[in-house]
Amino acid sequence: MEPIPTGRGRGRIIFLNGASSSGKSTLAARLQIALDEPFLHVSSDQFVAAGMLPERRENNGPFDWWHEVRPRFFAGFHRCLPALAEPGNDLIVEHIIEFRTWRTELAALLEGLDVFLIGVHCALDELDRREHLRGDRRIGEGRAHVEVDSIHTFGPYDLDVDTTAGVDVDLVDSILAAWRQRTPLNSAITQAPPNR
Repeated sequence: MEPIPTGRGRGRIIFLNGASSSGKSTLAARLQIALDEPFLHVSSDQFVAAGMLPERRENNGPFDWWHEVRPRFFAGFHRCLPALAEPGNDLIVEHIIEFRTWRTELAALLEGLDVFLIGVHCALDELDRREHLRGDRRIGEGRAHVEVDSIHTFGPYDLDVDTTAGVDVDLVDSILAAWRQRTPLNSAITQAPPNR
């Protein structure tokens, strides 16, 4: 077994939370290029694209996707993040924190790690437009993440960004500047969400 290099310490995490089609993947890719050190790009969509999930068979199928498989899948995804960071991997994580319980779970799992939590915001009309262009998302999914799931109300962020106009060099540079000025181990992810 190949030994893990010593002296690196735990990995740092740049965590992007935003609605579907808000530009998280594009932002993650641009950050990965712009950062001076190697960061792994991690998202649940990558697992799906790799063919990890079984075909969904909700209607009279042998498993219940929404109430059994999906919750276990995301519980596992959340637990893989500290597992990747602990040996010293720096991560750019893109995710949709859909439930207050997920935010609480992530806060506990990532406690003690250097996490920079970014809220990725985008105008609802632009989310709709991007979904139509993509053709691989349920129309209204991004809007529902904001209006129904209220994904940006579960607690504070270390930084808020708006990707309505796209992801350009200035936006990436502003994120990197804020990240470099952060106070490590003082992340918004561990701050208690408001009780409402």
